[in-house]
Amino acid sequence: MEKTAPPSTRRIVVITLLILLGTQVFHFVYLHTRDVAIRLHDDQIDIQRLSNAIARFILEEGYGYRVVMVESTIKEVHERLTEGDIDVTLEMWKDNNLAWYDLVSEKGEVVDLGPIYTGGRQYWIIPRWYAREKNITGVFQMKQHWRDFANPEDPSKGIFFNCIFGWSCRDINRVKLTAYGLDRYFNMVSPASPEALEAIYENARDRQLPVFGYYWEPNALIASRDWVALEEPPHSRDIWESIIQAATDPHAPLPDKACAFKEIGVHKLANRNLLEKAPDAARMLERMQIETRVFNEILFTDTRKGLSSEDFRHMALRFFSTYPDLWEGWVTAAAGDRIKTALARIRENKGN
Repeated sequence: MEKTAPPSTRRIVVITLLILLGTQVFHFVYLHTRDVAIRLHDDQIDIQRLSNAIARFILEEGYGYRVVMVESTIKEVHERLTEGDIDVTLEMWKDNNLAWYDLVSEKGEVVDLGPIYTGGRQYWIIPRWYAREKNITGVFQMKQHWRDFANPEDPSKGIFFNCIFGWSCRDINRVKLTAYGLDRYFNMVSPASPEALEAIYENARDRQLPVFGYYWEPNALIASRDWVALEEPPHSRDIWESIIQAATDPHAPLPDKACAFKEIGVHKLANRNLLEKAPDAARMLERMQIETRVFNEILFTDTRKGLSSEDFRHMALRFFSTYPDLWEGWVTAAAGDRIKTALARIRENKGN
């Protein structure tokens, strides 16, 4: 007579088979994600490069995706994000791109994954020493001091250093300068890259030269406290919308009033297809938010210039070891375990 296994034994066998089957399914799904590439926007700004390095490590080591970095200016990313050439950008200043953002959000072409950090500020700056010496606090006073910022190529006007080519703020500043009546006193000059704009301010600071132009925060330059943000009329939604309209539509009338930039959260935007091809990645990115103090403690303490991708990867590794309570809240338990395993492997290889 054939013997049958007792019920308890059968249960153990069934549970074991289910565990093995579940493990195989998990490995299939995890390895399959490596066939899916997530295209991440890179605007070559230090703060975004650190955010990208952190997100890339999580997506590759924690979730098994391939990450492809795609260099693109903000204006270029508008079209590339809606068409799917780029899956996600981790740094979009919504108010600077208001008309485009409202349009693509209404159409459902782009999904807002929430802020990457809060406290993003933009303003017009002059050196602190110059502001004290001339007793300057606001933008309209610059009409009396343009000669100190004289343009060698046009001595009849001073220089206002604008955003770089390809950034939305470049057109916004053009409209604001005209609305404030400062275009009669200053020509705008747009450097070719973020590094070039930063070098202009650093050179002026080191040589104690007057300089006037646009900059933003958070970044290492402003963290030095050597600069004064000039006062402007308070931010107004109606005035801002008229500025954006004139900045984006060449046929729109130029407003006769302008206002300060709004202090905003800088958002993560994704192509709508990301939610279908990589829903777990989208959920992680939605949770991902980094406090400004973290950038101050990790990124802005490094005073070297021309940081490489490997430098930002090392900064990201510092982030993972320093702020586990932060990033572990973004990821699933399984992804967290894989990230910890990858970090341990990197530490072990360094020790050998």
